[in-house]
Amino acid sequence: MYKKTQNIQALKAISKPGKLNPMYNKIHSIETRKKMSISNSKNPLGLYNIENNLVKIFMNQVELAVEFSVFKSTISRYIKSGKIFKNKYFIRKLNK
Repeated sequence: MYKKTQNIQALKAISKPGKLNPMYNKIHSIETRKKMSISNSKNPLGLYNIENNLVKIFMNQVELAVEFSVFKSTISRYIKSGKIFKNKYFIRKLNK
């Protein structure tokens, strides 16, 4: 299917608009959303103190950025550089 598009009949057969869609008028619970976030997380992060002790685990960069009220790109730079974050912490990727 590289560089090809579906014709209109095929798109109609594939799509399930409105009440035919199994998720129509439904929302995921908070617990389900959390599970999806964990399973989709590619790079869990560990927050380590100066003595190299694990302080807290974060599922992704966004979660850690929200915790410290900084931008996601700031977290990314500290991971790449290995510098001390907020004069207290190191941020490192964890293996799943």
